[in-house]
Order: sequence, then C-alpha cells, then structure tokens
Amino acid sequence: MSAFELDSAPVRQYGRSIPAHLQAPFKRYVEQHYGGFLLAINFIAMIAYDLYVFADALLIPDMALESLLLRGGLSLIGLVNIYIVFRHSRNVLLMDMLMPLHDIVSTIAWFELLKRSSSPDIHTFLYASVVFIILANLGARYSLRGIVLCSLTISAIILYNVSLLHDGQSKPVLVFAIAYLPVLLFSLFISWTNINGVRVAFLNDLEKKRQRDELAELNLRLETLASTDALTDVGNRRAFDLSLEKHWNQMRLDGRHFSLLLVDIDYFKPFNDHYGHLAGDQCLRKVASCMGNSVRNGQGQLFRYGGEEFVILLHIEHDDELSALAERLREQVASLGIEHLHRPDTLRHLTISLGAITSATPGLLHAHDLLAQCDRLLYQAKQQGRNRICLGEHTH
Repeated sequence: MSAFELDSAPVRQYGRSIPAHLQAPFKRYVEQHYGGFLLAINFIAMIAYDLYVFADALLIPDMALESLLLRGGLSLIGLVNIYIVFRHSRNVLLMDMLMPLHDIVSTIAWFELLKRSSSPDIHTFLYASVVFIILANLGARYSLRGIVLCSLTISAIILYNVSLLHDGQSKPVLVFAIAYLPVLLFSLFISWTNINGVRVAFLNDLEKKRQRDELAELNLRLETLASTDALTDVGNRRAFDLSLEKHWNQMRLDGRHFSLLLVDIDYFKPFNDHYGHLAGDQCLRKVASCMGNSVRNGQGQLFRYGGEEFVILLHIEHDDELSALAERLREQVASLGIEHLHRPDTLRHLTISLGAITSATPGLLHAHDLLAQCDRLLYQAKQQGRNRICLGEHTH
C-alpha cells in the first residue's frame, strides 16, 4: 500500500488515528489547511490576554501597573515566538502547541499578581482563571496528546494556586473545583472533537485523492485501449485520424511540415490463406514491431490503418530524409526473412510497399488530401511491382 492509499472502508468519524506512514503528509496537510488558523488563534488569544489588563485594574488595582508591564512583556515575547515558529520553524507541533504553552506561562504570571495583591476581590476574581483552560483548548488542531498535557498542567497550576489563595481551606477549593471541572472536561471534549475532525478530513481527502487517481488511471487505460490496435499494440485507425488532424493543425500554426508513410504488406491475402490466420496475425505483429522500432525516440508514430496496411506520421520535412527512412523500413521488413512461398512474383519472403509524401506537397488543402495523395502513391508502388517506394514530388 502506498503512502496515500487507504482501505476502501468508510472513514470512521470518531477516534480516528493517523497511521505512522501517513504522519508526514498529515503534518503537511495541517500546515496547509490550518496554519493560518493556528496563527490567527495565537493573536486572538494574545489580544484577549492583553484586554484582561482592564479587569486587573478594576479588581486588583494595586497590581494594575505590574499587570500592564507584565502583560506587555509577555506579549512582546509571544510575538517573537510567533514569528520564529510560524515564519522560520514551520514545525506543526510547535505551531499547534505555541498558544497553549503561552497559556501556561500566562497562567503562572497572573496568579503571581493575585498572590501579591491585597484586594478583597481576589477570591471572586479566581473564577476568571477558567478563561486560560478555554483558550488553550479551543485552538488545538493537531496534537491531542499535547493539548491534554497542557490542559493538565494549566489545571494543576490553577488548582494549586487557588488552594494557596484560600490558605488551604477545603470548602472554597472544592466549590471552585466543582465549577472548574465541567469547563475542563467540556473544553477537552471540544479539543478532541476539533483534532479528530482534522484527522477525519485528512483521511477523507486522501481517500478522495485515491479515488480520483484510480479514476484517472482507469480513464487513461480506457483511452489507451480505445486508441490502440489490440493485435499489433500500435495506434489504431481512430488514433491515427486524431493525430493526423492534430499534426495538420499544428503545421498551419507554426509552419513546420511533417511526412506521411502508407505501408502495405505485399500479397498478404495469399499469405494468410496458405499459412493460416494465426501465422497471419504473427506476421502482422512482427512487421509492426520492426517498423515501430525504426521510428521510436520521437521520430514518428506508427498506426495500423486497417487489415495489412500501416501508416506512419513522421517529424520529417525533407524528401531525402523521408526517402532514406522509407527505404530503411523496406529493407528491415525484408530482412525479417518471413517465408512467403505463395506470392506470384519470384521473391520467396515477405516484403512491403510504401507511399511517402510530405505536407509541403503543393495543392493540399486539408489533412485528408494528404492521406488521399499518399494512398495514390502506395497504389503506384504496388502497380509498379511492389517491394518499392513511391515518393511524392514537391518543392521547398
């Protein structure tokens, strides 16, 4: 199974984990789709944290100046951290956990202000500490383990300091814990839901990509089958018609001419009649393979035109090159030495006849004119005794 393949079963909506071999693409997915959100949530949390300076001024006025300086200093450090993590590090875990880690430091700093204040509203103000656990849990999108550890750390800091500020009195601490615990559990549930939603979205995205790739591969195979001759494994008549039209239109755009070769296996019908259809099919495959090997490396395209006829589109503009290639094809097919004892001439092996023409031939108005002229040249080659080439005359 490749790195982007999943089983065909539907992705479960809850409790979905990411397999080890998908961790790297999952990190890229989170960075691509949620990097902007994680950056924004850091700024939102920082703004919310800084706005609490007004609450400090109201409820612990004796710490108002210290609160302003402390929050300003921590915000400056936070901005530097955000720049380093999101601009340079690009570590997904750090991007996800930066705000909760800032939250831990902010929680400690805030309680230090409370412990140094003599305000009578401290015990009431303690309940505002739930904002730290809420902010920490709302932003996580990648690491469930990381946010759980951060949440437990923040909770331990809060409960420990609440106990200190109540001088170890169990009743007010218990009341606070009863109010705090549902907030902790609910915010953790929100974190789990968000992180799991990202995982499910990632796995569903992979599944859709796999299905698209399979469909594209299937379409490519169908297209190949539709454009390939099953017997000889070269292009079929349909593929030739499309390719000829494409070459013609391209020539009209850029002025670069091309050539056409129409090939016929000499006396193929008596060969097929006397040696049998299986031998005839094998003969067609050998001839196609021989000619295909001669026009590879981008020099041309070979198609089965029908029956024992083949056609070749060539990136050749000059008649001397075309004549040389056509002669080479004729000689190479003859050198196959395929026995043909039932032809009416004196030869005893298989040969081919060829009509050859370039698109620079005067009087050609359409692509089918080129094909018709090439067909006439092939007919002339056959009339002149076969096993020969008839080349169209043109000027440059």
